[in-house]
Amino acid sequence: MVLTNPSRFLDIYNLLKDDALAQGCETVLILVARDCDSIAACRILSEILKSDNISFNVKPVASYNDLEKVNESLLAGNEELRTIVMINCGGNIDIGEVFTNLIDGQLVYIIDSHRPYHPNNVDDQTFAIIVDDGNFVDQVATEVQDISMNKDDEDEEEEESEQDEEEEEDEEDEEKNGFVDDEAEEDDDEEEEEEEEEEESDEDDDAMVMDEDAEEEMKKKKEAKEKRLEEKKKRLEKREEKERKKKKKKQDAKKKLKKQKKNPTLSMSNQSSYGKSVSSLMYDLSCVLMKDNLDGLLWYAIVGMTDQLVHERVSTKVYQQEYDHLRSLVLNTYPADDLASQNVLKVSAASARLDQQQKERIVPCEDYRFMLYRHWNLYESLYNSKYVACTLQTWKAKGRHFLETLFALIGIPLDQAKQKYLSMNSQFKNTLKQQLAFHAPRFGLNEIYYNSFLKKYECSIDISASDTVYAVTALMESDNLETDASDEEIWEQNFWDAYDSLSNKNVELLEITRQVTVMIEKKNVILQGPYRYAILNDSVELKYFTHPMALTKLGLFMMDALVSMGKQKKPFLIAALNESNNNYLIVGISGSHSSDIQKNSFGFYFKEAVKLTNCTFKYQSFDTSVVEIAKIDMPNFIEKLNEGLALEDDGNEQ
Repeated sequence: MVLTNPSRFLDIYNLLKDDALAQGCETVLILVARDCDSIAACRILSEILKSDNISFNVKPVASYNDLEKVNESLLAGNEELRTIVMINCGGNIDIGEVFTNLIDGQLVYIIDSHRPYHPNNVDDQTFAIIVDDGNFVDQVATEVQDISMNKDDEDEEEEESEQDEEEEEDEEDEEKNGFVDDEAEEDDDEEEEEEEEEEESDEDDDAMVMDEDAEEEMKKKKEAKEKRLEEKKKRLEKREEKERKKKKKKQDAKKKLKKQKKNPTLSMSNQSSYGKSVSSLMYDLSCVLMKDNLDGLLWYAIVGMTDQLVHERVSTKVYQQEYDHLRSLVLNTYPADDLASQNVLKVSAASARLDQQQKERIVPCEDYRFMLYRHWNLYESLYNSKYVACTLQTWKAKGRHFLETLFALIGIPLDQAKQKYLSMNSQFKNTLKQQLAFHAPRFGLNEIYYNSFLKKYECSIDISASDTVYAVTALMESDNLETDASDEEIWEQNFWDAYDSLSNKNVELLEITRQVTVMIEKKNVILQGPYRYAILNDSVELKYFTHPMALTKLGLFMMDALVSMGKQKKPFLIAALNESNNNYLIVGISGSHSSDIQKNSFGFYFKEAVKLTNCTFKYQSFDTSVVEIAKIDMPNFIEKLNEGLALEDDGNEQ
C-alpha cells in the first residue's frame, strides 16, 4: 500500500478522474463512516466530483461487518467500479483481508484520521493508497531515526561490554592464577613440613608422634583451604550465570532492533489516537484543485474540525493550530464589510460572489462552552453542558444554587433564563458576554469561551460550528420509535438526514440533547484498579445511550465530573445494555481534551480480553475502543479486562 501526503493530492485526484472519465459510467464508490467529520468530508468530495461531472455512489458504513457486506454486494463481479474511497474507515484494519473481491485495475483510497494504521496496509503496495496528513510519515521517520540511534547506542554498549568482558576475563585469569599460586604455596609448605619431619625422624631413632596441638592446627588449615576453594567456585559460577543472562538479553535486543528496523510501524504504540480531521484533508484537496470556492466547502471543513474537539479526539493545542489556519482562510474568503464594498467594483464574477457572501457569512468568534443555547434556553444549556455542570457540580443542590447565583450576578432573572433564547430580552443578550467574562471566574469557570466560528444566514439566523456538530450527531443517533424498519435501515436514513442537514437548505434540524446529568446523580461509577467503569442496565435510560457517540459523550461528562469532585484522573469504561440485541455496547475512554490526553489503550486490551474469553463480539465503529459484547459473556470479559489492565498498572509502577 502506498503511503502518500497532501503534496501528491493533484496526482491522486487526476488518477481518479482519468479512470472515471475513461469508463463513462459510475466508477467511484465512497464509503463513509458514521460521524460528523466523515459526513463533512463526504460533502466536500461530493461537490468536487460533481464539478467534474464524475458519477459516484455513497454508501454509509458503521462497522467491519458493513465492509464485509460491501465486499459481497458492491465489489463482487463489479468490473465497472474503478475507485473505492474510504472516509474515516479502513486505516486500522487489514484491507486485504476484508476486500477479497478486488480485481486488477481497482484502487482503494484510504482517508482516515484513526491511528495507528494497520502495518499490512502500510507494507502491502498492491491495490491501495493511504492519503496521510503528513504526520504519520514524519512519525515513522522519527521512529526509524530512533531505531538507528538505539542501534548506535547498542553498538557502543556492545563495544564497552566487550572491553568489560576482556577486563573481567583478565581478572578471572588473575583469580585463577592466584588460585593456583595459593595451592602451590600451600603444597610447598606441606613439602617443607614433610622434609623437616623426615629429618627429625632420621635424627631421632625413636618414632615420635605429633602432639595434639599440631594435629589441630593442620586440620584448621585444611578446612580454611577447602572454604576458600568453595567460595571461589561460587563466585565463578555466579559470574558465569550473569554473563549468560547478559548475553541472552543482548541477543533479544538485537532481534528486536532488527525487527523494528525492518518494519518501523510494528514498533509503534498499541495505543490508538487521531490525526488531522478528514474534512480538513478534503478541503486541502479542494484548494490544490482550485475548487475551494465551491459552495459550503470551507464550512464543512470547520464543522469536521469542530467535531474532533467536541468529541475530544484532539488536544486543545492541536485544535488551536488548525483553528488559526482556518481562521486565515475565513478572513480571506469573507473580508470585512468595508473591504467587500471596495471589491464589488472589480469584476462581475467577484461581485456575484460577494453578493452571496452578504447573504451567508462565516465569522470567527469566541463561542461559549455550553451547547445549543441559541436553539434552547440559557438555563438548560448551562445546566446540561459538561464544562459548566462538572465545574459547578450541578447534580448537587449546592451546584444548582451556584448556577442560580451566577444568573443573579450577571443580571438575568431565572424566568428569562428558562425561556427560549430567541424570546429573551435583547438587553440581557447584549450584556451576556461582558457579564460572564467578569463573574464566571468567581465560580471556577475560567475557560468559559473558546475560539470557534459562526455561520450567519440572510434570515438573521446564526448557527455555530459546535451547534452543527451536536445537531448532526443527534440526527445520526436518533431512534425512530414509530417505524417498523430494521436498525440498519433506520441508521442509514439517519445518515442521510444528517448529510442533508449540513446543506444550507436545512438549518433548523436541532432537537436532541439532554440525558446526561441524571447518570451522575445515580452514582453508579465503580473504581477498578487503574480505571473506573459504569455499566448501565436501567431500561428507562438505555434508549439514549445505544449509540457510540452518545455513550462517549456521557463517559466524557462523567470523567470531568469525577475530577471536579477531587477524584484522581483515570481512564473510564462505560457500557450500556442493548436489550433488543441482547448485548452491551462498550466504550473505553482514556481522557478528555481538558487533560490533553488522547492516547487510548482500551482497544488493545479489548482484543486481549476477547482472545482469553473467546466471547462473541463485534466492533460497533471503526474505533477499536468501541465494541459490542454478548450479554452472557460480559462478566468474563470484564474480569479478563481487569486482569490485563491491572498487569499494565503494575508494570507502570515498576
